[in-house]
Amino acid sequence: MAELTSDFCSAYACPMLGVYGVSGKWYCSCHHNANPALNDAITAELHRQKATVDRIVLARREGRCEVQLENGLITLIRDIGEQMPLRKPNVIGPTHAMTHYTEQGS
Repeated sequence: MAELTSDFCSAYACPMLGVYGVSGKWYCSCHHNANPALNDAITAELHRQKATVDRIVLARREGRCEVQLENGLITLIRDIGEQMPLRKPNVIGPTHAMTHYTEQGS
């Protein structure tokens, strides 16, 4: 288990405490092993989940771990950056446009 630290996560503006050491930097459970391109989106979601994050941070400072809360956040964060399937639109495309609405060549 990683040693607890009072430092915040190394991801910019992350409100969580760093608990996993990687190359001299500490990352929270949500940013650890995440795609660095998604750091801002993950941090934004953590700010939206402020009440949960505050409970987790308090527990970590007291030497406890709120496993269910952290797992819930990790599950929520895991979906960030994944493309959702597109639904088939009901819009008629340009190939079905009426003749007088299409461009006419010279």
